[in-house]
Amino acid sequence: MQFCEVVGQQSLKKHLIDLINRNHMPHACMLLGKEGSGGLPLALATAQYIMCKNRSEFDSCGDCAACIKNKKLQHPDVHYSFPTFKKDNNKTPVSNDFIVDFREQILKQPYLDDTYWLKALDTEKQGNITANECREIIQKLQLRSFESKYKVLIMWYPEYLGNEGNVLLKLIEEPTTNTILLFVAHNLEKVLLTIQSRTQLFMLERLQETEIQKALIEQQVNPEEALQIARLADGNYFQAQQLLITHDDDLILLLRTWLNCLYANKGIELVNWITEISEKSKDAQKKFLQYYMQLLEEAIRAQHIGIQHLTLLETEQKIIEILLAKGVNYTLVNTICSMIDESIYQIERNANTKILFHSLSLRIQQLIFKQKAIA
Repeated sequence: MQFCEVVGQQSLKKHLIDLINRNHMPHACMLLGKEGSGGLPLALATAQYIMCKNRSEFDSCGDCAACIKNKKLQHPDVHYSFPTFKKDNNKTPVSNDFIVDFREQILKQPYLDDTYWLKALDTEKQGNITANECREIIQKLQLRSFESKYKVLIMWYPEYLGNEGNVLLKLIEEPTTNTILLFVAHNLEKVLLTIQSRTQLFMLERLQETEIQKALIEQQVNPEEALQIARLADGNYFQAQQLLITHDDDLILLLRTWLNCLYANKGIELVNWITEISEKSKDAQKKFLQYYMQLLEEAIRAQHIGIQHLTLLETEQKIIEILLAKGVNYTLVNTICSMIDESIYQIERNANTKILFHSLSLRIQQLIFKQKAIA
């Protein structure tokens, strides 16, 4: 992977490139960022840049033999460690047992998370990075490099290292010559303190809506749909990719119909709407509620900074203008958002969605009428 393929993270990409070109790259790095922010893609791009034979001051060439092998995750001097699980046999698992699956999944979606990874392996077992895996890493990195001046280890989710991770401490403190260790973490509190203290921390920034929208547009997604998805993704590019697969509902039309039923007190139409939304998937229902909550939050922002300063679709702007005209305020939005959070929680726990959306609709309508009476 090249740096140009990594969404956002411009300042960190520039910093890593500068360190490599000045031969100041730390031998043990911790790339820390929220899931979907691009830690693994950034590690892959860093490894490819280190190995590239014709790199520029901005990126790897993408065409040399080293780059081609890195693109396929098959460079002999780049090693990968990641969560695995014990199969039915008695052998303690190591990453090499799953490397074919790893390549397949990462080449398909480099922004995936550990939940998706373990699910792709068709298991509900707990993932782990074993002591046996740590010893194998040490053995690999003690060997001479095959083709490159450097050897690189990418450990994805060091959070899965238990106390057995202490086996790696001597390697981290005194690595073999020209060895770079890249740890890709998402929750620093779950990483062993002994490993944290021996690595240099590099923080990934939360991806902006505009960065996600731009990346989606480059995939031929129309700008309006890309903006909707970017907003729902909440800084997680993997979530944006998942939403792109399932984004077949017209959220705005669904929301406008619902609000019209609530504000105009159209009971029969509301029952029809509840039937429609209850027949959708759980993910679609949660996505709809999250979208409504985000528009309510945008309405509050519009009150403070002006609607002209927000990045909105024309139809979204009209909805927000109507909501503001009908007296939407911080207190009302805060109460409705609490109700929505609770509804999403119940959906995840397989609540009866017909009853849930009926109850939610009536409670929101009650708030609306109470607000109207006060006004």
